[in-house]
Parts: sequence; C-alpha cells; structure tokens
Amino acid sequence: MQAPSLQEMLVNFHQELIRITVKEDAVSFSTPDQAIFRQAQEKALPLVNICPPQVKAEDFFAVMTQVAGIIKHFMPDLAAETEQIESALPVDPAEREEFVTGALTPGVDLLSDLKTDLPPETFDFLLNHTIKPFMSQYAVNASKYFDPEMWLKGNCPVCGGKPTLALLEKEKGRRYLYCDLCEVQWRFNRLGCPYCTSNESHFFTCEGMEKYRVYYCDKCHGYIKTIDGAKTGESQPNLFWEDINTIQLDILAMREGYINQAYPQEPEI
Repeated sequence: MQAPSLQEMLVNFHQELIRITVKEDAVSFSTPDQAIFRQAQEKALPLVNICPPQVKAEDFFAVMTQVAGIIKHFMPDLAAETEQIESALPVDPAEREEFVTGALTPGVDLLSDLKTDLPPETFDFLLNHTIKPFMSQYAVNASKYFDPEMWLKGNCPVCGGKPTLALLEKEKGRRYLYCDLCEVQWRFNRLGCPYCTSNESHFFTCEGMEKYRVYYCDKCHGYIKTIDGAKTGESQPNLFWEDINTIQLDILAMREGYINQAYPQEPEI
C-alpha cells in the first residue's frame, strides 16, 4: 500500500483536530473598562492583552490529551517527544491552573517552568493546537469588541498572532489577512509585507495554481500565501482548508530560503 503524501496526511490530521470542539461557555473573559479599551485601541493592542480568555484547567488538559493522541497517531516520529512532554506537565491543581493562564497569555515562557528539558518545536506544536479551539471560541465571543475593517495591522486583532494566509477580495481587491490560531480575518494594506511592514512587494505563482500567489519579502525573509478572490469563482473560500491544501507552496517558498513567520519553529513532519 502506498504511503499517504504529506498533504494527505495533513488533511487527515486536521480533520481529526477539528472534531475537537469546546462549548460556548468554555471560554470567558472580563469585559474591558471603556477607558482602558480606548487606550488599548490607540496603542493597537490585541484583545488578548486587555481582556485575556479564562479557561478551566480540566477543560484545557482534556483537549491537550486529545491533541497529543492525534499527533502520536498521524506523526509517529513525534510520538516519543510528545509522550515526554505529557509526562512533564503539571499534576498539582494550582500548578495546572497557572500553566493554563500562562498558555493563554502572550509572551509567557512555559517551558522554563516545567523543570526539564523538552523539545521546544514539538512543545509549541502541541500547545498551539491545544489553544486553537479555545482561541477560536474566544474570538467568536469577543467579536463585538473589534472591527476587522479598521485594524490595518500585521498582527491579529484578537490573539496578536501573525497571519498565515491572505485573501484578495474579489470585488475591490482589498486584502484581508487570516489568523490560523483564532480564525479571524482582518483588513490590511493592499501592498507591503505584513510581518515587517516593508513596502517592497514581490510574488510568484505556479502553473496550474493560478488563483494563488506567494508574496515574499527580501527584508525579513517571510512569505505569505495569498488567494486571488477574482479567480475563485462564486464561492467564498474556506481559508482554513486553503492553507492546508496549499502545502506545496510552503515547500517551494521555504526551498527558496523564505520563512513561515507565523510558525517559524514548527517541527519537521
């Protein structure tokens, strides 16, 4: 039997991941004071910095166990490292609560608190896929607190993450960035690098994949896959699956020395 291709494996992997769902009330947050909220908007701080999500430790670790099982099933090369990480996770209730708070707070170095050497790429891979369903629900619950048309920044208005994909609007050609972590889309400048704000603009296309462009930056060496909405037909593209189904474009860009700035340290699979 022929082994599945990388793209087939990733599709199957993510099909299992999206089966993991959390309840609407699994994520809560305190409504920001209006003065603090206005000040944060002026400073372009994402929502996660001013009204961070709150998740019960038992819910978070239940999802992490499911994600770990899926990683070990579809990516056996990462199985040993994943089990090593699971063994190092806190068991004390207070420490587990502290771990979850840190996981949902930007800039916290959780690895330094686990008292053992762990593979950072695999740890981040496991953590990101654990956080994702909670951040997606957080974005839904907090949607009234941000305007995707007015953000115009290179980072996500909700979680602060870097975009993984872009869409050129069909009608007016406006560009929208997409965050894979919380699945938010927001408007950005039509040209320029979203990662370092360089005004230089270069892209390449591939034969047979004309609806896609890969914009790349020679200043920060980042790249972003982009869908040309004028070439997608009538339907609105599903950016989550578009990102996964264009893995060959990632490979081409990385072979040329460019970096996936959203996940620069993902483990090789």
